[in-house]
Amino acid sequence: MQSKDFTYKTDSNGEPLLAIAHWASSPPHANEASKPIVLVLHLGGFMVGSKDTVAPSQIAYLTSLNFLVLIPNYRLCPQVSARDGAYADAVSALDFARDVLPSQLSAQNVNVDPTRIAAMGHSAGGTLSFHLASQPNPPKAIAAFYPSLYLSDPESTMHKPYAAWASMPTYEPTPENEDAVWNRPSGAQISAFPLALPGTVPKPRNVWQMSSHKTGTFMSIIQPDGDYKAIDPCTKFAERGKEWPPTLIVQGDADDVPGSGVEYMEHAVRDLKEAGAKKVELQVVPGAPHGFDLFPGNGVGEGEKGAIVKRALDFLRAEV
Repeated sequence: MQSKDFTYKTDSNGEPLLAIAHWASSPPHANEASKPIVLVLHLGGFMVGSKDTVAPSQIAYLTSLNFLVLIPNYRLCPQVSARDGAYADAVSALDFARDVLPSQLSAQNVNVDPTRIAAMGHSAGGTLSFHLASQPNPPKAIAAFYPSLYLSDPESTMHKPYAAWASMPTYEPTPENEDAVWNRPSGAQISAFPLALPGTVPKPRNVWQMSSHKTGTFMSIIQPDGDYKAIDPCTKFAERGKEWPPTLIVQGDADDVPGSGVEYMEHAVRDLKEAGAKKVELQVVPGAPHGFDLFPGNGVGEGEKGAIVKRALDFLRAEV
């Protein structure tokens, strides 16, 4: 497998936003003149994460299907709102894949087909894949792993304190912590930040993120002006339903992270079908919590959970 970083846009401070492309070194599909593209949007609750947090087994399997895998960083909150950062950057990454990437890859002797683009994402990235599906020129297919949906519904768990994290440390807004969260004194926008890993001491930004769910303030942080409809792709179902691309949602039934869970996914499937979407499927993963596909033993094709991950990736390949 070969990999290369590309700058797909610059932020409002003129700093580059990077996307990494991965592709098979030797063509796995010799009879296919050009590769389809899959845009993969990482998890992290719009506050942390990067292009390096996608499961390696998924990247490897997608390249074995002859996909050109493109994984962008996107700007994180609170330096910028979700609408102006992650959501805008996801659209820019899709435009880059269509309009710019093919010519840049030609220097690597890699041919891609910009008319055959799929998108997938995990958690916040799954929500962003729904956002791309709601655009006037959407990807050919979507696979969304445990997204958060119905963000503009005030009764959604996205707007409530998350009881499961009640024992988590509460963020203390000391000058040192605030400087770390807000990236002071530079104030530069951030497009990559490590996840909090089990067994490690979380950084102030990670504690701040967890505390926002614990206290029910998450939504007001990622979209301070309260324009939650702008970051809720479910509000576009009625308008875009008939043009909605084939979509597979993968959701664990042991996932109670705010905005996620089987009930929300069933609601989305029902609403999309009522709006005229032709192909929308929900794959429930028994016993799976949020982020299950990142756990050891759940790689593509490993056991029951890994088999479901493989099915989702195969779904994308079949639809492009």
